[in-house]
Amino acid sequence: MARREVGEINAGSMADIAFLLLIFFLVTTTMEVDAGIARQLPIKLDNPPEQDIEINMRNVLEIMANSNDELLVENDFIEIDDLQEIVMDFYTVNIDQKDSDISMPNYVTINESICQEQITFFTEKSQEEPDNKLYESELNKWKTKLELCQALPTKSYKEINKQAVIQLKNQSGTSYGLYIEIHNIIQRVVNQLRVAKCEEMGWGNYFELKPEINEEDAIIMDRLKILVPERIIESKIQN
Repeated sequence: MARREVGEINAGSMADIAFLLLIFFLVTTTMEVDAGIARQLPIKLDNPPEQDIEINMRNVLEIMANSNDELLVENDFIEIDDLQEIVMDFYTVNIDQKDSDISMPNYVTINESICQEQITFFTEKSQEEPDNKLYESELNKWKTKLELCQALPTKSYKEINKQAVIQLKNQSGTSYGLYIEIHNIIQRVVNQLRVAKCEEMGWGNYFELKPEINEEDAIIMDRLKILVPERIIESKIQN
């Protein structure tokens, strides 16, 4: 019985099909992108002023995370669920200016007169040292503060101590998950306070502000950063 020969399969179009499938998967597949933490770096000074600044520890909230993922605040062990309340207290306990808790930052009143004095001072300093970015930065801040005072019915506002800062310390073995969670909690508190401040001032919904494309929203955001500043410094602790 004669064997029937099988005809050859034409594979000439297989390369085109494979190429189209490759394009399809490239277009439709989503890829995870590592999200960073938005932080504004301090201004680099070529000739920083040599002066000893006395730090009052009531203005520093020290948060430490060790290599065992244990959390310490002011050297006391706490649960991560308690951190948000502690950070909120750091911002708000003395906001009434009664200084009821001397272990937390105090607040001061900023008015137009104070702003004008500081603007004059830093204007003169900027003229004396035009290359000093620190003076220029401070001058711009006080101009924004003056505009804020002028926009408020009281012509003044309450500002947390300028030295108030959250100091975050981590050991090299601290898990990335805990590190991110701490930052998220701090950011959540700041957002809550800014949302409340937006509502109080009649500036609309904080989360709908688009400062990168809207000039008015950018002005509001600059004012919110003054009313509710986010100051975080980080350092590594030895194992």
